[in-house]
Amino acid sequence: MPTPSANQLSSQQWLARQHRASRWLALSASGLLLGAAIVLADDEARPTTSPADTAPQASPEDAGQQAWNERPGPQRQPISPSEQARPKAKLERVQEASQQTQAQVATLQSQLTAVEAEKARLSLQLDLLNRKQADLEAQARELERVQQQLRHSQTAAERAEIEAAALRTEIQQLRQQRELATQKHTAQLTAAELRLREHKDRLGGVDARIQSLEQQLAQREAQIARLEAADTRRAEAKQQLEDRIAELRARLPAPEGGTLTAAQAQTQARRDAEVLARLIREGQGVQNPQLWQQIQETENALHRSQYLLARAQGDRTVYRVRPGDSLARISAMFYGDEETWTRLFEANRHLLDDPAPIPPGLTLVIP
Repeated sequence: MPTPSANQLSSQQWLARQHRASRWLALSASGLLLGAAIVLADDEARPTTSPADTAPQASPEDAGQQAWNERPGPQRQPISPSEQARPKAKLERVQEASQQTQAQVATLQSQLTAVEAEKARLSLQLDLLNRKQADLEAQARELERVQQQLRHSQTAAERAEIEAAALRTEIQQLRQQRELATQKHTAQLTAAELRLREHKDRLGGVDARIQSLEQQLAQREAQIARLEAADTRRAEAKQQLEDRIAELRARLPAPEGGTLTAAQAQTQARRDAEVLARLIREGQGVQNPQLWQQIQETENALHRSQYLLARAQGDRTVYRVRPGDSLARISAMFYGDEETWTRLFEANRHLLDDPAPIPPGLTLVIP
């Protein structure tokens, strides 16, 4: 088997070094592309966190500011829809910039694939030239062997010399062609390396841009979480105020801006009167300060219920019965006529089953 020449070995070694360098550059570019794709995929697949998960730990200054914001006073105005939409619009622009970056990464990957294909084609051509050179060198060695065998014949030797010279000339031409092709391929590989270096630099800029966009995105998400938390607190405070207002309105009659109806006030007055009658029965002949305090509190509750009923019906006023009072006496007190006691009786039928007697402490509506 013929031994490869020194030129052929150096060409193969040079091609191997170029192949290893190109492969290393391709792997580096592929690693950068894969890293950028993983970062982008992680950015797109990141779940939305709740405000409680993303809200930062409040500092002492923030706690003081929150205490100042939550102090009693006039209700703060809610953030307008335009202010709430501004961070979301900025977030959409950040996502659009991330999509453009992905498109640039895909373009660089396609260019890298084209460079690898061109490198493979040039390597194949160089292998063909090396094989052709090896064949010609083998023919030259065979020619020299024939020259030794036919040295006795001058004519044959001259002819062989002429053929050998022709072969050497052809070999020299092939060597020159190979050198030119090698120089051309070297220039092309150098240009490809420069393009790969440029692509690598561009990928480094893209990675920095992605990190900047991720930081901006995190800041926008934190700002949105803070705004949503503040809006939630304001909504809760507003709901508490509305509930308190509704509770107060339920205790006021309609003429005073409330929602309490005459029927509701009458029902509550009847309940208070029943409780008062039960407590009075239990307290007869008993010296119990706590029981008599409950009786006094129930008399006051009945007085408030009757007062609200009078306001809801548009009556004149209310009167708390004293010992010795009767409907006739109370009628004479307010109307100047004892015979109009039936008017008082009808106005308080929800409390009175019988016009006499009237227990002290009972509050009557005066129509």
